[in-house]
Amino acid sequence: MSSILIAVLAYSFLGILFIAAFHRKKIGALSARAACPKVNAGGQGEWLLPLPGAGELFRFPGITIRYEAALATRDGRRITGIFDPAALEPVRFPVPERGAYYGVGDRLVIADCLGLFRLAFPVPHAGGPRLLAVPARAPEAASGRIRAGGRGRREAAPFQRTDDLIDHRPYIPGDDPRRINWKLFGHGGDLLIREGDPEPPPHSRLVILVDTQVDGSLYTAEEGRRGVDLLCENALALAAASLDRGMDILAGYTGGGLRGGALAELAEFLAYPAALPLAPAGDSGERPDCSELPGCSGSAGRPESPGRLLILALPRSAGEPAALDRALKKQGPLADILFLYRGEGLDEAAAACVRFYRGKGGCHARYIRLP
Repeated sequence: MSSILIAVLAYSFLGILFIAAFHRKKIGALSARAACPKVNAGGQGEWLLPLPGAGELFRFPGITIRYEAALATRDGRRITGIFDPAALEPVRFPVPERGAYYGVGDRLVIADCLGLFRLAFPVPHAGGPRLLAVPARAPEAASGRIRAGGRGRREAAPFQRTDDLIDHRPYIPGDDPRRINWKLFGHGGDLLIREGDPEPPPHSRLVILVDTQVDGSLYTAEEGRRGVDLLCENALALAAASLDRGMDILAGYTGGGLRGGALAELAEFLAYPAALPLAPAGDSGERPDCSELPGCSGSAGRPESPGRLLILALPRSAGEPAALDRALKKQGPLADILFLYRGEGLDEAAAACVRFYRGKGGCHARYIRLP
């Protein structure tokens, strides 16, 4: 009996070593990839099989060769797959959540069927995201009546003639910032438009920024990731509604740049945002560049080009330092801030955020609890 056991152990051990040595160079050339690098969140992906050269892998009876693929987002979501590298049928896998998935350690594993011995070899792969799970568009844009210092939204560009050049009215999105009376803003903090000035054509650009910083005192890691998904889905719905009205759209997120284009391009871009921890109040340490919202302001904090700035964020209990505060300081007062969330437990924090940011010059802040 002992001789049989020793023979089995020797066969398993030596067989694995022989296969590994025989295919050492070929193993380094194997690399799985998704058949379609872009899928819809909640859909299915598919590993591209067979792998080049995998069908030529020499095998011993009782010795298995399997490929283990691992993908992960920057905020910790993972997708794993285990399959025979020489399989002829496609291997499908679920992609339940939005995100840009990067490779985090593919390997080829050679093991005996009894689980006594195994060797694992890392498999190199190209850098960058290997799979993009694009967000679904929210069924309805959650913006409501977004304002920035006025009482409504401009749909046209009327010109009210007056002989009195000091007549003013509240600023409404679509007005040219050059017609704002900045002296009055400096005294009272209200954005007022000079009625008697000649009026250029109305603005037609919307800049949507997704603030992905998450307050750890209000959200768990998983809740934070789902919260960022909520922001991205609503950003996409807002972009779609604005594109339908003929507006130009720029989108950005914490740690990323700005991107314009058609709705499909914006959806792909919004696969990248990842939940980032919010620095605790009073933290004066250095902040990495990846925790900043993209800049979209010119000199003296005024916009480089006409348009509205809309920032989507999650409620938080902490104050500064935060990407949102630093972006507003650079951008100036012409901004709408929309706090989106689900669950009654965040009502108090959301209301406090609105009170805090409404006091920042001409910012207009509001919150919406979604079903």
